[in-house]
Amino acid sequence: MTYGAFFVGNSGQVQIDDNYPCYMEVAAGSYNGSSGTVTVTYPAAVNSPNPPAIYVRPDGAHILRNIRHLGSVGNWTGWTATLYSDSGFTGIVASGQYKVAALYLPRTGGYGMQVFDAIGRLLFDSNRQVIRIISGAQTWSKVGYNGSYLGNWTTDTWGNPYVAGSYVLASHFMAASFEGSTSAEMGVGFIDGASKAQINAFAQRAGRGLPAIASLNWPLVMVN
Repeated sequence: MTYGAFFVGNSGQVQIDDNYPCYMEVAAGSYNGSSGTVTVTYPAAVNSPNPPAIYVRPDGAHILRNIRHLGSVGNWTGWTATLYSDSGFTGIVASGQYKVAALYLPRTGGYGMQVFDAIGRLLFDSNRQVIRIISGAQTWSKVGYNGSYLGNWTTDTWGNPYVAGSYVLASHFMAASFEGSTSAEMGVGFIDGASKAQINAFAQRAGRGLPAIASLNWPLVMVN
């Protein structure tokens, strides 16, 4: 007989499994990019072997590009990004909210329930807030293209419906390769910060008039 922990929700979804870790919240706060750069320092370093997941909720229209972790394994201290906005955006606000979650964290003290895997790593801790996914998508709809941005750049923009009040996973919007091994600087945020009906993904490539990137196969994750 195999022993372990396996918890299932009312709709049949797996909530806790001793083979897979839960993302647990470790920091939350606000960011400001009025200077064009966002730099966030966590209240305490995050002791995780993996880079934390960064989720953002922009206060208005802007794109966060080139998101990068600060710190190192077991000592993640914050994150930084370039904040981009354009005259074509609606409701520009250079600030927002963020929350950060991590895997395999140190165990906490006190009463509660903790689940570990076969080699002793912490997968779930009832003393920590677990990140809950509320919506997502794998593909995006094309909404814009500019082959002469600032004279020598090409930009592509996509969109997906946004769940009001949710935080969007942003830490995987760093750099990516598309058709022809073209490297692009990726970003995520709102183009229309007034309605916030749609969350947008953004790609910027060096070169004028590059072929449009028709489709974007890139995970969108929204959490509470």
